[in-house]
Amino acid sequence: MACHVLFLKDEAEFFGMLRDRDSDLILKICKSVLTAVRHKRKKIDIFDITFKDTSGMVFTIDEDQYTTILKNCLADMEKIEEYELCANMKKVIDRAPKQKQPRKQKEIV
Repeated sequence: MACHVLFLKDEAEFFGMLRDRDSDLILKICKSVLTAVRHKRKKIDIFDITFKDTSGMVFTIDEDQYTTILKNCLADMEKIEEYELCANMKKVIDRAPKQKQPRKQKEIV
């Protein structure tokens, strides 16, 4: 799966876009994660970023993060009215195994 190529000023610009919930960036993340789930990938490189000073980085997500990312991005996709994408995200979220809650230990008095 090909990752998206970005040319940005510096790392701060990229992390600012994430912090500000840039809709184009979030959309690319969601679509990439859904594709990775569909193809059963263990991890994906979503962005190959080159900065103005010619340094760069690759933004990679591991399989154990897929569900969390989709949950965190669901409201963003609803805001930009990507309802079909939201439905696909919800299917993946609902299929994910539920995280086990730690068992409470009984107090012995």
